[in-house]
Amino acid sequence: MPKRKSTTEPSGSNKEAKSFLSKDKFRKVCSQLEKTIVDEKNSSAFVCGGTIPIKDEAAKLKNQIPKPSNPVTIFWESKDGSHAKKLVLPLKDPNDDSLRQLVADCEPASFGKGQEDVMDPEYRKAGKLEPSQFATSFHFMDFGLQEIIENILAPPLDLEKKVASRRIETELYKLNVYSGPSGLFQKHVDTPRSKTQIGSLVVCLPSAFKGGNLIVRHNGKEIDFDWEHQSADVIQWAALYSDCEHEIKTITEGERITLTYNLYIAEPLEADAPISLIDAKRLALYEELKSILQNPGFMPKGGVLGIFCSHAYPHTASNVETLLPRGLKGADKTVYAALRSLGIKVDVLPVVIDDEDSYTYEVDEEDEEFVGSVGAITEEYKKEKAEKKAKKEAEKREAEKSPERSAEYLEYKHLGRRVHVGAKLQPHIVADSNKLEEEGGLLATIKTSWPRSEYSRPITWIANPQHQELAMSYMAYGNEYSQQTVYSYAAIMAVIPPYTERQISN
Repeated sequence: MPKRKSTTEPSGSNKEAKSFLSKDKFRKVCSQLEKTIVDEKNSSAFVCGGTIPIKDEAAKLKNQIPKPSNPVTIFWESKDGSHAKKLVLPLKDPNDDSLRQLVADCEPASFGKGQEDVMDPEYRKAGKLEPSQFATSFHFMDFGLQEIIENILAPPLDLEKKVASRRIETELYKLNVYSGPSGLFQKHVDTPRSKTQIGSLVVCLPSAFKGGNLIVRHNGKEIDFDWEHQSADVIQWAALYSDCEHEIKTITEGERITLTYNLYIAEPLEADAPISLIDAKRLALYEELKSILQNPGFMPKGGVLGIFCSHAYPHTASNVETLLPRGLKGADKTVYAALRSLGIKVDVLPVVIDDEDSYTYEVDEEDEEFVGSVGAITEEYKKEKAEKKAKKEAEKREAEKSPERSAEYLEYKHLGRRVHVGAKLQPHIVADSNKLEEEGGLLATIKTSWPRSEYSRPITWIANPQHQELAMSYMAYGNEYSQQTVYSYAAIMAVIPPYTERQISN
């Protein structure tokens, strides 16, 4: 093999070249970063909850409790609309018939399946009243619940050196009654009522029951709200993100009465200085990222980190630019805040992973011969393709031995033959079929109809893609017309500057 021709370079350049991490060390650094992000996902709050005592019980506990509530009154009309009814909880008289009347006046509760509301008592057995059918004396804002939920599930983010105070707006959604001995709601993920919905608040009113645990799960973590033991005389509540799986275990006895509120991210309020901003510098992830960026061997000439979001977002909705990044949840919010606090340019962008060879005409040699508008793949073509591929791999192996170029070829996760990063968050696109008929193929579709980001450095992907949204539809032309769909993932894209340009203070 001929020797590499030497060139005259500034002394600082040679020093920089020798500081590249080896492939193994690079992957080790990425592996540790991924572990820290996963740990952040596992520890990030995806649900919160608490209790509100009733005044009579609060007097016994003196100052050890939050602000108490008066007994809760519910007003509603009888099923035939002939007269108004009233229930006060907790019940003081066991012979009071108003609770049984409420249960009798409720309609069966459905659940969302796709775009339909379905009735199936094996999956969900409960009663409901719509907001227009009842009124209540309970107002959760009287007890500071909104502030608690905002601080835990939607703390503000520093956006463009300002603070977007991520306010939550609420909407009373339903009154539900789960009755023993068979009321339940099996595992499910709520159907969002709006693109801006971030989660739900469930308030369990004081009515004695047994069973009925609320189990909430996300990213392999599970939280069990066991409300049975204080159900008779305490208000209990839980707020959770909308993409969390949850279930209500079987109520074996009594009546589990809940008020459900939808939680929405509202338009942000900007302020000149942080109020309750996430203090990213106190996070383990911040310290991990800081240590990596201070390493002169990590992407010394710069690069791009792509970190797939762990929560689901409607990132192809019509109003997506107002939803993200301010609507980021949990660990995604923490990753974004930590990177920005280190002075890194960071965006939330859509990512399309094209791993279908048949979508393009650049088919590998092992593919089956096919006949279409481009004709058959000949043996000569296959041989030429194989030779080009072998040459490219040989060049890559040789480049990996070269310290000044090795970082350009290091990868941590292989996501497929082609990965396309969108230029910005944008709504679902219906591509121009007439134009695509001439161009052909998914790659051509993306090039002509889906604006992409162009990075001067390769992307190092961290974490695995999880949640897809429909990004684009187009008509494919072959023997028959067929509608094709393209899905994208939301990812946090961080542009890492060259080492000499990083301004990371100790």
